[in-house]
Amino acid sequence: CLKKNLGWWTYKFCHGRFVRQIHTRSVVDSTTGFTKQIPEVDNSLGVYLNSGNSITDYPNEEEHLHVLNAKGSGHADWEIGHRKGSITHNGRLTNNDKHPGRNNGAMFVQEYAHGEDCDHEDVAESVVKGGNVVHGNVERSTTVRFSCGKRLELIDIKEDSTCHYIFDVTVPELCHHELFRAVVTKTQVVKCLPV
Repeated sequence: CLKKNLGWWTYKFCHGRFVRQIHTRSVVDSTTGFTKQIPEVDNSLGVYLNSGNSITDYPNEEEHLHVLNAKGSGHADWEIGHRKGSITHNGRLTNNDKHPGRNNGAMFVQEYAHGEDCDHEDVAESVVKGGNVVHGNVERSTTVRFSCGKRLELIDIKEDSTCHYIFDVTVPELCHHELFRAVVTKTQVVKCLPV
C-alpha cells in the first residue's frame, strides 16, 4: 500500500483493494511511555471490487482504450488525442489537469467506487462526479491515474468535486510499456562553414 500525508489527512491507497482517508491523533501509551498514532477518523474513499475494474471491463485487446494521452506504435487507436485531460467517473474528460514532464503524459485509469456515505451539507447532485446517491447522501469515490515515474509513489491527491478524489500514482514499470514511452525526436547537428 502507498501512503501520503497532506496535513490533517493521511491517504492510503492499496492497489486492487481500497482507498482510505485517515486522521490520527497522538496518544502516549501508558505502559511503554511511547507516543503512538490512533485513528480518529477513517473514511473509505472507494473499493476496487464491483467498481468497473473486472477483466471484462479491461480486456487486453482494449487496453489502449483505458490509457489517456497514449502515443505510440502508429496504430490509429493508440493516438488518443480526443481523450486528453483528466477523466471523471463516467469517462467524460476535461482539459484542466495535465501532467507535463511524465514521459508522454499517458495515464492508465481505474475507478474505486462505493466508499462511505458523504454527508457534507454542501453535497448536491449537481456537483457529484463519483459514487451513487444513497438515502440522500453520496458515496465517496476515487479515480486513480497511473503514469510512468522514477519510483512507485502516490504523488498527488485532489478532491476535484465534493466527495470525489483523484489519486496520481507513478509506476516505474510503466515507463517500459509502449503506450507510456516518450516520443523520441531525432535531431541532427548542422555545422556551417564559411565558403
